[in-house]
Amino acid sequence: MSFDPSITQMRAPSETLLGLQQHRLRQILWLLLASFAAVLLINLFKQRFDDAGMMLGILVFLLLAYRWNQRGRLVRAAWCMVVSLMLGLSGLMLVGQGLFDEASMAYPALLVFAGLFGSRRLLQVLTGLMVLNFLLLYALDLFQLRPSIPLAASPIRVFNLSLVVVVCSFLVWQMVSDLRRMMARLETEKQALQSSYAQIEYLALRDGLTGLPNRISAKSHLGQLLQEAQASGRPVAVLLLDLDNFKTINDSLGHAAGDRLLCQVADALGLCVGPAGLVARAAGDEYIILIGDLPDALAVPEVVGRLFQALDKPFTLEGLEVLVTASIGIAVSPLDGEEVETLLKHADLAMHRAKEVGRNTFHRFEASMSEHAVEHLKIASRLRLALSGNELELHFQPQIDLARGRIVGAEALLRWRHPEWGYVPPARFIPVAERSGLIHELGNRVLEQACVAAQRWRELGLGELSVAINVAPLQFQRDDFEARVCDALAANRLPAHALELELTESSLLADAHHLSGVLQQLSATGVKIAIDDFGTGYSNLGYLRQYAVDRLKIDQSFVRRMCSDAHDEGLVRAIIEMAHCLELEVVAEGVEDVEALARLRAFGCEVAQGYHWSPALPMDAFVDFVRAHQPGPAAPLHAQPG
Repeated sequence: MSFDPSITQMRAPSETLLGLQQHRLRQILWLLLASFAAVLLINLFKQRFDDAGMMLGILVFLLLAYRWNQRGRLVRAAWCMVVSLMLGLSGLMLVGQGLFDEASMAYPALLVFAGLFGSRRLLQVLTGLMVLNFLLLYALDLFQLRPSIPLAASPIRVFNLSLVVVVCSFLVWQMVSDLRRMMARLETEKQALQSSYAQIEYLALRDGLTGLPNRISAKSHLGQLLQEAQASGRPVAVLLLDLDNFKTINDSLGHAAGDRLLCQVADALGLCVGPAGLVARAAGDEYIILIGDLPDALAVPEVVGRLFQALDKPFTLEGLEVLVTASIGIAVSPLDGEEVETLLKHADLAMHRAKEVGRNTFHRFEASMSEHAVEHLKIASRLRLALSGNELELHFQPQIDLARGRIVGAEALLRWRHPEWGYVPPARFIPVAERSGLIHELGNRVLEQACVAAQRWRELGLGELSVAINVAPLQFQRDDFEARVCDALAANRLPAHALELELTESSLLADAHHLSGVLQQLSATGVKIAIDDFGTGYSNLGYLRQYAVDRLKIDQSFVRRMCSDAHDEGLVRAIIEMAHCLELEVVAEGVEDVEALARLRAFGCEVAQGYHWSPALPMDAFVDFVRAHQPGPAAPLHAQPG
């Protein structure tokens, strides 16, 4: 059986109240037993046997009520006590002084008993019986059947009156004490409840880690600033700040250190902005900065400058000084929107643009960004459909061994032909795939189809051609990437050296330690590793020594200009000579004429590809091209006529 704490919490007050009532009733019963026992003894001493008999009957019923109370039958005990007292007192009034009898003074006490320990029904029944008793005594007096004649004052009468007053006083004292205790308890619970509400409200509007206002609170504050801006006519600036490469800090120093960094950044931003603005934590490593009552939009860059200055100082984590940079997106009302959600969305778009242009910078929202975001969503949505359909296919551009003039492999290039949009260039949909996370599924599709194609070439007798595929940096971050490569090779019985993985120089900076291990393991299996578009990135020779690289691919922009620009020609020659010193092969991309081909051969370039021989071709066309231009082991490959 499952345990529900809420049931226990509801039962606990009820059980506590029941125990208190039983205790109070037990006290009252002891007092009543003692009082009626004393009256019984007095009546026996005075030889008033009728009254003594009634006292004895009442004592019996009181003892019965005490027994039921001890067994936890509170309502039954209350009924027994109150009804027996009512009947006993009514009998005393009947045989005594009637309407003048002092027993009637105990009636109000009985009503209090019934209200405290019984039920509404008992109180109603008891009230009705009392009224009937008064009417009965009046009728007996009216018809002279039992006249109500007051007796003379006596010590016994004084004792009875005093006893009734003492018992009622004790009952009132108990009732007031319980009420005071209950009121004090309710006041304590009220204060605790108010404190809980205040804490809940604080947690609802504050970030639990940094103590800054959260996104909900920031949106509320922004709404107030916009209302004030409508009256003053002054702009309101919304800045969305995102820390660069925060994941690296979390992964290297641990999440606890990352949390401390977020708190330190929050403090630094708060001191920088001051009381004139609001700093809130949106989520993760994102902060919202709201600045109202600005003189004009030109004051925003000054605020941004102070923010960068606040982050320019190193933060100490685990005894290390960590430098932090950030990308900031800016939206200013009313130019960039007049609604809360609109301004936040536009600031987010501007922040992502700042990320794209190199990070550690800021960017102001532009209308084209919104169009770009819509375009991004549209492409991502249609790309998902394309992955499940037949719109994506691989084309293959031949790679030529310049020394022998033979086709030695091909680079697999993904092509998307949409039924409505037509041909969609990779530069348009690959970045979308990377930002939306579809690059993993897309990369797996390319890997599998490329291995299938390379094996088919072997089955068709085209020779030991290799296939090269481009791998996005995000694909290496998956722990199963190496396993997927091995599975694709094994599924097609393709030797590992027939597959080449191309990655850009920027990929080498993403996660150096992890990437180095993955490339070393893949290289150990025989898979070839190539650096694509070499010369356009950081061109750090240290990375070439650290990673298991087999080839450098010279970017086509240098190859195309090498015959007309001496600087590009020198750069191409330097890359080739450097690669040879490092015992790496060189592949030249973008070869379009005989002159460029001649110079590459003169510089010692091993492999080339480009329109001089062929563009990227569909599978069947590539097979026909290889068969047409590579009939025998000694036949050199020449350029296509025209």
